[in-house]
Amino acid sequence: MKTHDLKQVAREAGADLVGIAPTDRWADWPTARNPRTIMPACRSVIVIGRRVLRGSFRGIEEGTNFSSTYNHYGLLWNESLFLARTVHQTACAIEAAGREAMPLFGGASAKAEVQLDTKALAHAAGLGSVGKGGFFLTRQYGHRQRFALILTDLELEGDPVDDLDFCKDCDACLKACPLQALSDKGGEVYAIDTQLCQQCANGKMQTFDYAYERLDRLAASCGRACLVALENRIGNRFGTPFRRRSVWTRDLEGRCTVHPLDTK
Repeated sequence: MKTHDLKQVAREAGADLVGIAPTDRWADWPTARNPRTIMPACRSVIVIGRRVLRGSFRGIEEGTNFSSTYNHYGLLWNESLFLARTVHQTACAIEAAGREAMPLFGGASAKAEVQLDTKALAHAAGLGSVGKGGFFLTRQYGHRQRFALILTDLELEGDPVDDLDFCKDCDACLKACPLQALSDKGGEVYAIDTQLCQQCANGKMQTFDYAYERLDRLAASCGRACLVALENRIGNRFGTPFRRRSVWTRDLEGRCTVHPLDTK
């Protein structure tokens, strides 16, 4: 199976993003993060992404629906049903062609001895880069996607690495956090106080052990600020702006504040 054919199969199975990270880009990674620790014969890592619909953020943005929109269609079903089915169908096609394919969720249990870094592999696969806010950003969808992996002994052609920098001169996610759980300490990515972030009632969601985002902030105040900041810079654009009214936030005591919409 050639690289072009593999990508076509993945897209027909529902993939919105497909990238290939060949062996030479991760062969010297530490054992605890190296694909060959899990699959010694691995020659390529296929990174598959499915978009998170902009509409799945709507209920949280309006403060009207947190469960059946984002929590299910944006997070739980998106990753454990829609994305998993795409990965499984793609892996089946690889094995039908006589090669081994090992499908994996985008995350790993905190107790696992080997924890592959899906975001680092997505970067190695040419899909984009991690931004200051810790979100993986792509040219097509900004922060609105989830990834899973297929390890295979099939040798595939790698995609060019994309050192995307959407965050230059932008601190929208930093300013948006009502708990000040993000801080700029001069690194490439903002420091995150995970204990404080866990208490967020502004759209942060609980995830499962093997979820792509162990601390899911895509729909939290910081994530939605990123969405707004990038909506006119990505490929998947809309005829109307995402943010249409005043912005709500809740503090640690659950008190709600409404902030006037910035019309600049």
